[in-house]
Amino acid sequence: MTAAACAKTSLGEDGFGSKGKSAAPTPTPTPTPAALTITADHPITELQPSDALKFAVANGALKDVKVTDPEGNEVTGTLKDAVWTPSKPWTLNTSYTVTATLSNTDPHAGSTTTATKKIKSVDGDINVVEMLYSDASVGIAMPVIIKFKHEVVDAGMRANIQKAMQIDVSPKQEGSWGWLDHSQLMWRPKDFWKAGTKVSVRGKLTGLPTSSHRWATRDIEGSFQVGDARIVKIYIDKHKMDVFQNGKIVRTIPVTTGKPGASTTTRSGTKVIIERNATRIMDSSTVGIPKGSSDYYHLKVKYAMRVTYTGEFIHAAPWSERSQGSANVSHGCVGLSTEAAKWLYNFCAAGDPVINSGSNRQFKPSEGIGCWCYDWSSWQKLSAV
Repeated sequence: MTAAACAKTSLGEDGFGSKGKSAAPTPTPTPTPAALTITADHPITELQPSDALKFAVANGALKDVKVTDPEGNEVTGTLKDAVWTPSKPWTLNTSYTVTATLSNTDPHAGSTTTATKKIKSVDGDINVVEMLYSDASVGIAMPVIIKFKHEVVDAGMRANIQKAMQIDVSPKQEGSWGWLDHSQLMWRPKDFWKAGTKVSVRGKLTGLPTSSHRWATRDIEGSFQVGDARIVKIYIDKHKMDVFQNGKIVRTIPVTTGKPGASTTTRSGTKVIIERNATRIMDSSTVGIPKGSSDYYHLKVKYAMRVTYTGEFIHAAPWSERSQGSANVSHGCVGLSTEAAKWLYNFCAAGDPVINSGSNRQFKPSEGIGCWCYDWSSWQKLSAV
């Protein structure tokens, strides 16, 4: 048998083996890249400010996360245990792009896979919050006042806000948080502060909702120091004022207060000096007495100290000096001579208590810094916790 014949015998007629067909090639495996799922406490198209992003990876592992805002700026955050937490709350009404780098388990899919996802924060508003009188030297009746621009109507939300607040008082004094209204959270001591008290406040409010569509988007921090124990006592029916410092009377001043009438009688009760102005325009139209009325006034006064939001001040009233000490002739303010008003203005500070007695018109909590309208038991009941 010739060599050619031997070849045909062993390989078949077509030269490819006994069956006449080639061996099938080994198929190339279909690559399986890593797959990514992103979730949060709320839908990722409705992120609330404090939400963190949670990553779940199939067929691989999470290697890196980058988040950018609509302008392409990188948003800072920290990645730990497949959870990415933004350094600052999500900006409301904003779309973001999440780019995640994944390492692949399947070598045929390459070393890494890049996954991109669009996310969006909720449509909503920021509820601006601030601590009033922070960094000031205040009087012994000044409470801590945490003021919200918009009301926090929901009781549960008020409770969560209150729980997030911390206060340090030195020396230690008994006190309590309370909501004077839906926009003012206050902490007041059981009695007036001790002279020289130092107060510092912190609130971890970032991301806390204040309504269905509003959030606090920053923490709050502040402090103040209490000065001497200054108290002003006004005896409406006796037309006089006693001024105390650290328990001793330092001056008695003749005054005139509001003339008899439903809207002019000076209110009795414990008020607090809200602000001080060396000069101020007193315009009756701001308290409901319009121009053209027989009681209308528009005056520049000196040494004015506000004690209610409804228009009561202590100020210089040289035009009424004949009545000071003997009759009540004002529209509700406490009038003093210019000399006495200047002395008192320089003596007092915001937060000093002004205790009024002798009229049948009572000061209401909403009319000023009204936390002292309540006895201690009643004030504690205004806590949301």
